[in-house]
Parts: sequence; structure tokens; C-alpha cells
Amino acid sequence: SPRPQKALHLRELNLLLEQLRVLWRLVHDRRWISQQQLLFVNGRIDEIGRMTGGWLKDLERRNPSVHP
Repeated sequence: SPRPQKALHLRELNLLLEQLRVLWRLVHDRRWISQQQLLFVNGRIDEIGRMTGGWLKDLERRNPSVHP
């Protein structure tokens, strides 16, 4: 897909990751998962977030018109 669409998808992914963080925190607050499970999941979400951010920065660096 064209770069502007890729950037749009990556920004949408960032928003979805934020939603996931909130939902997993809620699941933990309700004691449906342990602290260890929350830490594990948050670690994976953070890793995906770092990759997403890196791809977005690379797109913006290559094509400044992609910036929001």
C-alpha cells in the first residue's frame, strides 16, 4: 500500500495497542489474570508498540509528507 496508507494503518495500530493496554489492565484489576500474566502481556504489547513506532518514524523520515 502507498506510504500515506501505511502510516495511517500504523497510527491505527498504535491506538489499538493503547486500547489493549487498558483492557488488559481492567482484566488484571478484576483479578482474572495474575500480575505475572499482566507483565508478560504488557511486555509483548510494548514490543509491538516499539516496532510500530520504528516503522512509522522510518516512513516519516523517508517521506515527510506522511507526518500527521
